[in-house]
Amino acid sequence: MNDLFDAAIIGAGAFGSACAYHLSKQGKKILVLDRFTPPHNLGSSHGDTRIIREAYYENPLYVPLVQKAYSLWDELENASGKKLLLKTGGLMLGDPASKVVNGTLKSAQVHHLPYEQLDSKEIKKKFPGFRPDESTTGIFEKNAGILFPEECIRTHLSLADSVKTSFRFDEKVSKINRHHNDVLEIITDKGVYRTAKIVLTSGAWINELLHGTELPLRISRQLLFWFKDKNSSNQTLSPKNFPIYIWQLADATTFYGFPDVGDGFKIASAHRGKTTTANEIDRTVSRDEIESMIELARTHFNIEPLFHKYAVCMYTNTPDEDFVIDYHPAHDNIIIASPCSGHGFKFSSAIGKILCDMVLGEKIDFDISAFRISRFAVRT
Repeated sequence: MNDLFDAAIIGAGAFGSACAYHLSKQGKKILVLDRFTPPHNLGSSHGDTRIIREAYYENPLYVPLVQKAYSLWDELENASGKKLLLKTGGLMLGDPASKVVNGTLKSAQVHHLPYEQLDSKEIKKKFPGFRPDESTTGIFEKNAGILFPEECIRTHLSLADSVKTSFRFDEKVSKINRHHNDVLEIITDKGVYRTAKIVLTSGAWINELLHGTELPLRISRQLLFWFKDKNSSNQTLSPKNFPIYIWQLADATTFYGFPDVGDGFKIASAHRGKTTTANEIDRTVSRDEIESMIELARTHFNIEPLFHKYAVCMYTNTPDEDFVIDYHPAHDNIIIASPCSGHGFKFSSAIGKILCDMVLGEKIDFDISAFRISRFAVRT
């Protein structure tokens, strides 16, 4: 049985790479599969920068999880000597009644997090790169900042590399079979592997591998844009003067972005993307899409934007926009963790540890009942 792995991870993006790191620390024999070579720009774990924030407007239940993630990102930085997290502070903007502002306040108050509430004049004074109207308020938290996703994935995988870890990249999984002795067989376009357990972290491709179960997921095409400023000496968009932000407008349009960390001012819309599939997504961008984002940037920031570059990624969305972290409904040696509705990367260091504990049968430090598959009506 020497060819039997303790666990196989299918999908080596945010969650999968972190799971590999934690399992390797436990000395387990693991197989890490990905249809591409990670980190890559064909899934949901790229784009140069990702937001991390503590006062979580979506739901206070995420706050303890992101707090653990912060400590594990620190651990990863110390173990690797890499800079993975840059704290810039975070500004949540909108009408006082908006979900972004109200939800941030709720999480901060429930978990006794420090924050500063700013009116529009105070926002302009403290952060002159922003151009809020009089109805806009802001909640500022010092602990928010930027993760560098490609470097995070690269670092997790590098530290997972050992004599007991086998990486199989540019290899597509076509089928998973379950044998009578509970051994799982993975069939790819290049080989066949046997494993005691599987962790499915394949993102937008996950329904292709769910062994007769289909989750109610919607894949959306999301566009990321970077702009330079015509005023090249403008320092109001630098990390020391400009925090990460999420901004909800009166019509519920929500967009987010980052300071210029060297390759331009980055901005993107949240949850406005067209429905697509992982294999048919349009990876081009139209001039109209660029012009629309230029106008958004010009209206809300003190910038004269010059288009620099774009990227296309995918959100794998659940109906309630919460995660899925659970055992397969019919096969308890298959663990599912992937659909994270566009807000999962920041948690990946902690979720990797949770997945490791699930593989090992250890006690999980967090209540993940909100992420169970049973909340959906699925066929098994």
